[in-house]
Amino acid sequence: MFLLLSFAVFLVSLGFRYYGYKELTSSKKFFTDAEVLMQYTKSREGREYEVLKIETDGGLTLYTTSKEPIKNLSGRRVSVLLFPGRLSFSDYLSTPFIPSVITGVHHERSKRMELFEKIEEVHTHPWMRELYGALFLALPVSKELRERVNLLGISHLLALSGFHMGLLWFMIYGGLGLLYKPFQQRFFPWRHRLLDVGAVTILLLGAYLVFTGVPPSLLRAFAMVVVGWSALLVGVELLSFSFLAFCVVLLLALFPELLFSVGFWFSVSGVFFIYQALHLGEGWNRWVVLVLMNIWVYLAMLPVVHSIFGTFSLYQLLSVPLTLLFSLFYPLSMALHAVGLGDFADEWILELLKLPTEGGSVEAVTPVWALALFGALSVAALFSRIALYLQAGFVLLFFLFLVEQVA
Repeated sequence: MFLLLSFAVFLVSLGFRYYGYKELTSSKKFFTDAEVLMQYTKSREGREYEVLKIETDGGLTLYTTSKEPIKNLSGRRVSVLLFPGRLSFSDYLSTPFIPSVITGVHHERSKRMELFEKIEEVHTHPWMRELYGALFLALPVSKELRERVNLLGISHLLALSGFHMGLLWFMIYGGLGLLYKPFQQRFFPWRHRLLDVGAVTILLLGAYLVFTGVPPSLLRAFAMVVVGWSALLVGVELLSFSFLAFCVVLLLALFPELLFSVGFWFSVSGVFFIYQALHLGEGWNRWVVLVLMNIWVYLAMLPVVHSIFGTFSLYQLLSVPLTLLFSLFYPLSMALHAVGLGDFADEWILELLKLPTEGGSVEAVTPVWALALFGALSVAALFSRIALYLQAGFVLLFFLFLVEQVA
């Protein structure tokens, strides 16, 4: 029954997306206002041109270019004339490229970009400005910084997703819970803390989601937080693969564009391996489980990530300790930015980003057959100890293969 209902919701959601697609492509030209999220210069055949990533007022995020020299418009609102041409529906559901002409630049900036300007004032190095813009406001980063982050294996830390939403939940819920507890004990002990404090936390997280422009990765994470909170209220076990499957089906029904989102499937895979590690480490010391979980997720994600992104560097081994440290760094950096001390770790972070070099990396892509085999073993490992051993052996051999390629 749930699958039938989800499929019906999926068709309705897809219908709304298709209506937006037809509205955009019904004529050769489409005029709209948009916000410039990022701008950088590229060259081709000796000619330079500007690439812009913009978000229209209709919620569509797209890439476009300008062959004419223009000043940096990052953070500015513009009027733009789009030429959708032969844009396909599948491209529309992803992040398409659409030719355009910028017809005007507005003076006002969004609240998000005004806050980003304040962040920029704290940092002198452009990488630091981009890094915190991504961490706090879901702003895209330049190709140069993205490549550095990939070489360190910490792309998942820079893109706002479920990991960040989880940290924000614990920060807000924990803080409000401490304030709520004495009042609850004295004035209304019959109230349910998870319901009251959780509802306020959900509202604050929803406001943050809207403030950051509703990025797809954060929207997915917020939806899972809402589902998880609701499940806890009715006593449903969250750390179960059936719950993960429920969330995946529900999210796909509500947001059909996730079918074409690499980040979504990476997120699903990551959560799957987290659940796997937690189930295997059930009854162990929590700190041991935390460390081993991060190691397992890193290793198990290698075949998945390398099916799309082939870059591997030995510096990516830093991913595990850096992920553990990030849980402390993220809330601390937020607090210090609030009091004007956000540059406290800039020198250390810059030294870290400068560590990897292109010469110390290799390109290795997971073959389709190998990815299919690993996926089958991962699912079978839920039911068979032998399949689990084979999955672990596959992961170890794949890791050793990558190390051997670099050496």
